[in-house]
Amino acid sequence: MKNWTTLWGVVAAGCAILAAPLAQAQDYPSHSITLVVPFAAAGISDNQSRMLARKLADSLGQPVVVENRPGASGMIGAEAVAHARPDGYTLLYGTHGTQAANLALFDNVRIDPPKDLRAVHSLFRQSTVLVANAATPYRSLKDLVQAARQRPGAVNYASAGSGTQTHLAAARLQSAAGISLTHIPYKGAGPALADVLGGNVEIMFSYPESVDQHIQAGKLRALAVAGQSRLDAMPQVPTMAEAGYPDAALEGWSGVFVPAGTPDDVVARLAAAIRQATEAPDVVASMAAIGSFPMGLSDADFQRFVEQEVPRWKEVVVQSGARLE
Repeated sequence: MKNWTTLWGVVAAGCAILAAPLAQAQDYPSHSITLVVPFAAAGISDNQSRMLARKLADSLGQPVVVENRPGASGMIGAEAVAHARPDGYTLLYGTHGTQAANLALFDNVRIDPPKDLRAVHSLFRQSTVLVANAATPYRSLKDLVQAARQRPGAVNYASAGSGTQTHLAAARLQSAAGISLTHIPYKGAGPALADVLGGNVEIMFSYPESVDQHIQAGKLRALAVAGQSRLDAMPQVPTMAEAGYPDAALEGWSGVFVPAGTPDDVVARLAAAIRQATEAPDVVASMAAIGSFPMGLSDADFQRFVEQEVPRWKEVVVQSGARLE
């Protein structure tokens, strides 16, 4: 009898353990959620995440608090989420950098993003625009490529820093066009753009919202969009493919991730709320104005996309020669 009592006790304990995640998923969310943004406040990533947080709070019925944890090109925040409890209350605003490019940029990455962080739902793909100071002779991408071929290394370009999208986009162009440009990295997009506007550097890849006003004012000239499609704000600017260099296209992207082991039901609830947020007309219009477009990938589809992006971004990083410590 004692053995049977012990056996039933073990079975009951096991059932309780199995039932706990199910009950948790059914009650989810019961309190506030933290959305970790692994970059500094006031940037594009921060702005997108705060808009997302407001929409998710409305949909889920609980506060969604944005927590900025910058450092190591996003890896400090990504590591924090990977080590958090897998209960759906700690989310990561991840990007092509945190989930793919950084694996090639750093010698020692302490997590394996595709394994340690589960993809919930994609957010937006983000284009950059190749711009030139208006005083340069470059009126098209063809002009720039021709000049770079005639004077290898003489044409210089600014970036927001080594390994950033603004740097890697230029590396992609150099590989696709067979040209050599001189890289001048800055500590941020702001100082880089300031030197292009001042004529100290000739060209750079930058984000549409940062350069649009300067293009309109005639201080910069847009040569090409490094994305899949033209931008609503700059319909006259061709894509890299339209300008003759389809292999030069390079888009960044973002999405929401949770620690591996988060229950399926919780992931499904989050994914549905994120899809609703990214498809909201006001969000779509706001993002299109800055060159961002919803990707529409959820759970397993987004996970496969991320895994495929790892070797693609590794190739771009190798082309750039960038390394980070």
